Amino acid sequence: MEYPLSLALVDFLPVIAMAVGVALLVPYARHPAVAAGGWLTVLGGALKAVWKLIMAIRGPDLVWLAEAQFFLLGIGFTLMAWALLGTGSGRRPPAWAFAGFALLGVAAAIAVMDTWPMLIVTTVSATLVGIRLLLLSRRAGAAAAVYLFGFNLLGTYVMGLLASRPEQTIALQWAEEILNTLNWSAFALGVWLLTRTKSPVAHSRRFTWSR
Repeated sequence: MEYPLSLALVDFLPVIAMAVGVALLVPYARHPAVAAGGWLTVLGGALKAVWKLIMAIRGPDLVWLAEAQFFLLGIGFTLMAWALLGTGSGRRPPAWAFAGFALLGVAAAIAVMDTWPMLIVTTVSATLVGIRLLLLSRRAGAAAAVYLFGFNLLGTYVMGLLASRPEQTIALQWAEEILNTLNWSAFALGVWLLTRTKSPVAHSRRFTWSR
């Protein structure tokens, strides 16, 4: 498909919004897995945007740039989900279970030579991240953030439905880009509102993977 340059440039807006949200979330959560996972997701979105920009200016079709997104998002959201599930309590589910889930997705994607297994990993892990942030917001009394994370969750599923349509017209892709920008802007604003409350990690000055 030929992408207009304007559409390719707009694809960077949700990446920027996601980066802002991650930058705010990292010092709030105070766990290295949130930082690692968050920036992997940003990198995944950035690579996809770069691929679309190259296509728009009639450059080579570097398919790996687009497909890398699925692996980076899947692993990134899984890391974030595991870390955030223990934010505020320090009690996290077994790390091996989340690592195994992500690795199973990678292995399945390689075996079937398709990215849909990583899409499943991304969807499940992103859902856990969204629900956890929503619950943290409700506990902190950040009512507006609750609605923003709820919108982000709903938008994620709507984006999946739109992106799965076989007929990807330019008009449909404009709708997807606008929704995706709103979706991650809501995430960034929700994180900002949440971080204005007291951090759930009491006086932690040190990153430890065991926490």
